Amino acid sequence: MTKPSQELRTRLASEIDAIDIVDTHEHVPDEAAAYAHPLGLFGFFDHYVSSDLVSAGMPREALEQMRSPDSGLSIDERWALLADFWPYVRHTGYGRAMREYMADLFDVDDIGEDTYAILCERIDAAHRPGWYETVLKDKARIAAALVTTWPGQSVAVDPAYFRAVPILDHYATAATRADLEALEAESDRSIQTLAQLLGALEARLAGIVEQGVAGIKVFLAYRRPLLFERVDEAAAARCFDRIWLSQALDLAFEDLKPLQDFVMWHLVGLAADRGLAIQVHTGLQEGNGNYLENSRPTLLANLFMAFGDARFDLFHAGYPYTGEAAALAKNFANVALDLCWVQAISPLVAARTLDEWIDTVPANKIFAVGGDSNYAEGAYGHCKVARRVACEVLAGKVESGGLSEDEAAWYARRILRENAEAFFRLDLGNATDRA
Repeated sequence: MTKPSQELRTRLASEIDAIDIVDTHEHVPDEAAAYAHPLGLFGFFDHYVSSDLVSAGMPREALEQMRSPDSGLSIDERWALLADFWPYVRHTGYGRAMREYMADLFDVDDIGEDTYAILCERIDAAHRPGWYETVLKDKARIAAALVTTWPGQSVAVDPAYFRAVPILDHYATAATRADLEALEAESDRSIQTLAQLLGALEARLAGIVEQGVAGIKVFLAYRRPLLFERVDEAAAARCFDRIWLSQALDLAFEDLKPLQDFVMWHLVGLAADRGLAIQVHTGLQEGNGNYLENSRPTLLANLFMAFGDARFDLFHAGYPYTGEAAALAKNFANVALDLCWVQAISPLVAARTLDEWIDTVPANKIFAVGGDSNYAEGAYGHCKVARRVACEVLAGKVESGGLSEDEAAWYARRILRENAEAFFRLDLGNATDRA
């Protein structure tokens, strides 16, 4: 990719910075719940950078003590646990993004021995009502962020900032009588047969549709392969009956798989019938230690073929299977590609992937921004990186003759907002690009 001129980059960056984006994936809680445990800087190590710290050799026990609000440690004691390992991760994509948004939002140029205390003071002082408006609207310019809600969690989110995308996998992954009883409590329905389990799932889905969710999320690549095979109802019912009789976790994955596969096919069909997009975790799993091949996006091909009227959003570019993800989106009309999180994993990978996708995938099938963060500051920082990546890649396309400058600006609007707005059928009211 040819290095774009500074003048072109400046013009295109101005266009991109003016877009009120649709952020396709976050874990940011509502503001009222976000600041219950003031931890300053150390509250930002609940994920991502923490994974790199463990990979670098930080003991998990030390990590938990450092970031836990209940450990009773002072900020000096927390820093002492972090200090030896921070130099090894400060230059990864996670570490660089954290240092950048700390500098932007709290006016501290770096994270280190001389700055952690002032960072803690400024972070805790900022965490007051109104901070989300500053960070998510004024700074990040996010028109709406799609936030994952966990099993059993309410899908009622603040519509000024968020649209909910619930995980319903737990209806497929019950493994004991206790799991089924938990689903009974959640759904307020008796679940003693496969038909009753499906009825509870359908009722749950109907309820959240009425609350205006933007889609559903498939999270199972953290627990099993994404290959969901077609299973007949009788086999699924036999599996359910074994679970109903099971008081302990004594069934192997092979025993549970028929029910999981059957329920997932049913869930995808329900989502398609109701016009809900289906976000699927593919590629790298957050944390440390997992089976990466479980999340290979090509494992989903049979679902793409079986549910042509469904809309699948493949998360995280399928990283490191980015080329396979591109081939799927090129081949299937019902598959779109999402760079969420990748800009934090590696801006270089995000740029290389977007550059390839522009060449291989129709322009309406790419979502270029999703912070995938647990806090507003991370959403801002990761979205800022995503804008910068889009600018560099699109400017390079102009410089090489692949796009005109007007086409690059059009492409930016598509991948940063308009594609997601259409795909998730979002009603953003009068939320238009601000001058």
